Amino acid sequence: MSALLKLAILVPCCSFIVALIRFLYDYLWRPLRLQHKMSSQGIRGPPYSFIHGNNKEATKMTKEALSKPMALRHDIFPRVQPHIYSCVNKYGRNYLSWDGNRPELVITEPGLANEVLKHSVTTFPKRKPTVFVSRIFGNGLVTALGEKWVKQRKLANYAFHGESLQ
Repeated sequence: MSALLKLAILVPCCSFIVALIRFLYDYLWRPLRLQHKMSSQGIRGPPYSFIHGNNKEATKMTKEALSKPMALRHDIFPRVQPHIYSCVNKYGRNYLSWDGNRPELVITEPGLANEVLKHSVTTFPKRKPTVFVSRIFGNGLVTALGEKWVKQRKLANYAFHGESLQ
């Protein structure tokens, strides 16, 4: 075989192996390592499932909850978000959940949520809105980022003063 033919075979094989390693790192190694680190710190949650995370269980629970008739009461949380309700009951008020391979730290304690949002603005930035969300909310205060958000927040701030609300 000529050197050019060997190179033509070797390059796609190497790029396939690199892509496979990167895929396994992103979808298997990193989530399992993060789950282990969080459980060592006392934050438990439903186990990570390869590629889809906890989405299948959440969808199944939601379909099951919506299929049953609802009693006449004000407690609708178990029906609207049954996966969060069951995880809070099973793992505690703070737990680690998975949206695909992306971890989500769910905090349901108001004091801790307030502390996190006040003192870690750069740690938890807004996610870039999806096409669906941007179509619903447009380019307003909910989806704006950075300087544009600051400008829109200053404009909207006057609407929330006590005199305006009266």
